[in-house]
Amino acid sequence: MDYDLNLLVALHALLRERHVSRAAELLGLSQPSMSRALGRLREMFGDPLLVRGKSGMQPSARALELYPQVEELLAGVRQLVQPARFDPLTATGTVRMAAPDLVVYMFVPPLMRALAEQAPGLSLDVVRWQPSWREHLESGDIDLTLGIPRGDEPNVYARPLIETHWACVLRKGHPALRGKWTVERFAALDHLLVSLTGHGDGPIDAALAALGLSRKVALRVPYPVLTPLLVAETDLVLTTPAWLARKLAGSMGLAIRRPPIPIAPIRAPMLWHERSHRDPTQRWFRALLGGLAEQLDMKVSS
Repeated sequence: MDYDLNLLVALHALLRERHVSRAAELLGLSQPSMSRALGRLREMFGDPLLVRGKSGMQPSARALELYPQVEELLAGVRQLVQPARFDPLTATGTVRMAAPDLVVYMFVPPLMRALAEQAPGLSLDVVRWQPSWREHLESGDIDLTLGIPRGDEPNVYARPLIETHWACVLRKGHPALRGKWTVERFAALDHLLVSLTGHGDGPIDAALAALGLSRKVALRVPYPVLTPLLVAETDLVLTTPAWLARKLAGSMGLAIRRPPIPIAPIRAPMLWHERSHRDPTQRWFRALLGGLAEQLDMKVSS
C-alpha cells in the first residue's frame, strides 16, 4: 500500500478537532475532502478512529494511541524541512580548504584567531592547491579553494576574494634600486618566478611582450614560502601581489618598487561547489573569509 503523508496531517487535525468540518477548515480543505480522507484513514488503520457519540465525535482507543505518535512524527517532519540554524559558538566539524602557500601565509593566522574567538569547535584542514581542484571540489575532498584565477566552471560558485595590483620586491642594496627604474632595466633583471603548475607565462610576460620585450627568469620554484629568503639573499627580483609585497617588506626588510609598466591586476576568488553552496557552516565560513580579505587590505590599490 502507498502511504500518503498528507493523510497523517489530516488524521492529526481530525483527532485534535474531533469534528470533520472544523478539521477541514483548519487545513483549508472542503468538508467532502476531509470526509474522504477520514474514509481512507479508517481503511489504512482498520479502525473507525472517530466514533459518533452523544457529545459528538469521540476518538477510538486506537486513535488515542495514535495521536501522540502522529504529533511527534509531524513535529519531526517540520523540523526536518526547516532551514538548519547555525550557531558558530556551538558548531563542530572540519572545513577543508586548498590554497597556495602564500595565500595560506596571509590568511591562516588571522583566520585561526577568528575561529578561536567565534567558532572554537570548528577545525581547519588546509591542503596544497592542485591543478585537479575541480575534481576535489566535486568529490567533497575539499570544501573550497582560495586564490586561484578561474574560467567558467559548471556547478562552481565564485566570490571575489583577492583583487590587487602587482609590486616588485628586491633586497635592500640591490643595484637596480640605483638609477632610473625603467622597463628595459626591469626586463633585464634576474627574475624569480613561482610556478605551481610548471607554466611560466602570465600577465607580467604579456605586458612585456606587448612592448616587444621579455624577461629573464633566472629561477623558477614551486615553493612560494621560499621566496622571501631567496630575494633577501640574492639579486633576484620577485613580482608579486602588492599585499604580499607589503608583508614581505615588513618582515624581511625588503624594498618595494612599482612595476615600470601597467600590468593587469590580480583577481582571484574563492571557489566552492554546488554541493556545499547552501550548507550553513560553509556559508558562515565563506563570509568570514570575505571579511578577513577586507581587513587584510587585499583590494586593488595603487
